[in-house]
Amino acid sequence: MLLTRGPVNAGRPLAFNEEHASPLIQILTGLFLSFSISAVVAQFATKTAMSKRLIGADYVLLGALVLAIGHSAALLSPAGQFIGNTQTGLTRDTVLRAWEALYSAEILSVLSLVAAKGSLLILLDAATPFTTHRRMLYGTSAITVFWGLSAVFLITFQCPSPHRSNITNPQCINIRAVRIFIASMNVVTDLALAIVPTIMVLPLQLSPEKRLTLLIAVWSRMVVVFACAGQIYYIYALPPNSDLLNAIWRVVVAGQAIQVSSIMTSAVPFLKPFMMSLDSGLLGANRAGVTPT
Repeated sequence: MLLTRGPVNAGRPLAFNEEHASPLIQILTGLFLSFSISAVVAQFATKTAMSKRLIGADYVLLGALVLAIGHSAALLSPAGQFIGNTQTGLTRDTVLRAWEALYSAEILSVLSLVAAKGSLLILLDAATPFTTHRRMLYGTSAITVFWGLSAVFLITFQCPSPHRSNITNPQCINIRAVRIFIASMNVVTDLALAIVPTIMVLPLQLSPEKRLTLLIAVWSRMVVVFACAGQIYYIYALPPNSDLLNAIWRVVVAGQAIQVSSIMTSAVPFLKPFMMSLDSGLLGANRAGVTPT
């Protein structure tokens, strides 16, 4: 998409073009953050309306939102407002501060994603009375924690000091390989968050409507998987020896899509239709003495 300068805006910077993508990042950051906040507010409003007490999963999801706000603040900061723009005409100090903003945003994003996944795992663990289910959930939790710790470690120490955020330094580890690993493991954890609850739901004696409600909520995680796939594609497509501060804008936007979809799909199971179906399904099966396969 290219915007051309007309007589009315002559002398003003272009709103958005391939060399000036920062405005798009800024707009989407604010928009996606508003979606995340709305989803978490809806979750707490649902709990209040249903007179249900708040549990650990609620607070963990709130923590994910707080971390997402920190992530967005880093991108919206004065330093972060240069991410997506060409380095031409920028001072070295300005470029380094932009990389520092992205560095902070990426770490906070990983922590937010881990918390969002954790809230769903805690909710499912609290809902199921079956040991088999809990073992699967613990396994998924272990993979998620491993992914989160390894991702934070790799981002934190991706480059030598004193400028660990400057990913254009040739002494950095393979930035493309690191980002592909992080995104690929994110796909694995989200697939697990779709498959494990599906295994929990299928053996239950439920009406078709309740079963469909549960499966829709569970498989909404595939939105995150598709966003991750898009990010992996854009990481692969990063041109070598390019103006990376500008070229990385698509990867950053895809990361924003991953974060908002992760928080929103983590909030879906807290909504009334899902909670009622989950309670009646798992707890009803326990009272009936049903053993899941």
